[in-house]
Amino acid sequence: MSPSKAQYLRSLPSVRARAQLVLAKAKVNALTNFDVDWTGFGAAVDYVVGVIKRDFAGRYAEIPPHGRWQHFNVGGVPRVETLVAEWEGAGADATEVAKRLVDLFLVSVLLDAGAGQTWTYSEPGFARATVGRSEGLALASLYMFTAGQFSAGAPCRVDAAALQKLTEADLVAGTQHSPANALEGLHGRVTLLQGLGAALAAHPEFFATGRPGDVLDYLRGAAVDGAVSVEALWTALMDGLESIWPKDRTSLDGVFLGDAWPLSSLPQDGEPWERIAPFHKLSQWLCYSIIVPLEKYGGVRILHQDLQTGLPEYRNGGLFVDAGALALKPAVAAAGVAAAKAAGLAGTVPLFSPDEDVIVEWRAITLGLLDESLAAVNERLGLAGDDALTLVQMLEAGTWKGGREIAAEKRAGGGPPIAIKSDGTLTAMYKAGAKNSTAVRRLMTEYRQLINESPDGISAGPVDENNFFEWECLIQGPDDTPFEGGVFPATLTFPKDYPLSPPTMKFTCEMFHPNGRSRPGALTAVYKDGTVCISILHPPGDDPNMYESASERWSPIQSIEKILISVMSMLAEPNDESGANIDACKVWRADREQYNRIVRANVRKTLGM
Repeated sequence: MSPSKAQYLRSLPSVRARAQLVLAKAKVNALTNFDVDWTGFGAAVDYVVGVIKRDFAGRYAEIPPHGRWQHFNVGGVPRVETLVAEWEGAGADATEVAKRLVDLFLVSVLLDAGAGQTWTYSEPGFARATVGRSEGLALASLYMFTAGQFSAGAPCRVDAAALQKLTEADLVAGTQHSPANALEGLHGRVTLLQGLGAALAAHPEFFATGRPGDVLDYLRGAAVDGAVSVEALWTALMDGLESIWPKDRTSLDGVFLGDAWPLSSLPQDGEPWERIAPFHKLSQWLCYSIIVPLEKYGGVRILHQDLQTGLPEYRNGGLFVDAGALALKPAVAAAGVAAAKAAGLAGTVPLFSPDEDVIVEWRAITLGLLDESLAAVNERLGLAGDDALTLVQMLEAGTWKGGREIAAEKRAGGGPPIAIKSDGTLTAMYKAGAKNSTAVRRLMTEYRQLINESPDGISAGPVDENNFFEWECLIQGPDDTPFEGGVFPATLTFPKDYPLSPPTMKFTCEMFHPNGRSRPGALTAVYKDGTVCISILHPPGDDPNMYESASERWSPIQSIEKILISVMSMLAEPNDESGANIDACKVWRADREQYNRIVRANVRKTLGM
């Protein structure tokens, strides 16, 4: 067996070529584990086109490429751009900016694994976002990076020496891990980052001084007229980081293949290498993510980016299952459902291990269908030539987002249509999804509405997509008031019988506001501890104290949007009658200018000033 076959399976071109063989079988409905319905494929394309038009109609060129950058800016806060402006203001040139962003993005992507459904990260500073899952890990890595925890010298960089000395205690502090806020796989993450440090030190040909950002110098050395093929970057990632990956995966003639697996729907009567489907998903995710800063600030053009494929993960793959393009063959589905029941999962979602043939085939056909989708999506959007969407733009604005949304429509909890046993978050997610389904579906519907048509000045969403009963909100201070310019974080906690009962709301920042009743009959208040007491949050029915009418109190036809708009109105119309915050009432009555100064000081605090 020639070693070149193993090297081929580690290459970018092999990923698409092997997936196209599976797609060819799908076109004649000859897959091992799935039946294929091309009418359902058309429905998937229609769904994706609808999502893209809804969010980007008339400005398709603004769609960013799929990558880690957007995760740092969760909640619409431009954290990356703010950080770059600070570096530039301190004298960093474009080369150093590019290297710092590559440093950050590479470490952050490696930390981007399942965090568990209960872990969250509470952001310091003005936004005070509390975020879980991938975005939470992005913020945790960002703040560790800016604090210098990945560097033996200056902050805002990563180097081999510091990574190799990283301890579990460092990651416990940096991720806010505790028994009550447990981050899954903590020890494994530390080991991975220590391994990254060793890999950086062992490959000076790619990382000359032991920092990830040195790959820019390697690429510049390989460039011709400022341009270099994506394959040069791929070589640095695959060869330079090979030692950090698990060694219990597929190998060929002693060569480690990485994320590559035997698959029954590939040719079985040829050489052994022909039976293997390569994916290299995490390496491609790294590649997607660091190309952006390399081009934007590093001054290199990365050619042949279309060699990269889509990402074979459950949001993209789930889209095709949920839209009806793919359906598990009955016997396969029955086996998966039986495995799910044996594992204690509720519902009828089938469960498989990641190395099972059905999952490998699902991943492979997902890549083929993503390629097919790109041409169809551009055609239906009327985009061609230089105006056509790239694959990474379609992933960002269409298939990944569409897969997430259609999953929320199909299943309480928004989980995938096929569960993978290796994800430790799945069991709890499906159990929670089966319970409280009415409340979860209503909350999901309202969440989608807020994403699509959020009123100016407010944003809100679940802290963790696997727990829709805890939300975080950001409310902008109304114009022409002392609160103008502020961004005030708050939480919403929903009861399990929502929308029959209202949520509770609490500001998590300092709030100096006098309110009792802002108008006859309507009670609005912000207590000293931040708790919000307004009529719309009171239980439905008549007020036993006869202060407010039943129409002003909560009812199931009310919504999260109406709650937040009511709170904005309260900020704009202070009133000290039956005040909730006595100190604020006293200042409001006695010295309006002093009241305004205190409020403006709180505004500056929310902005981190």
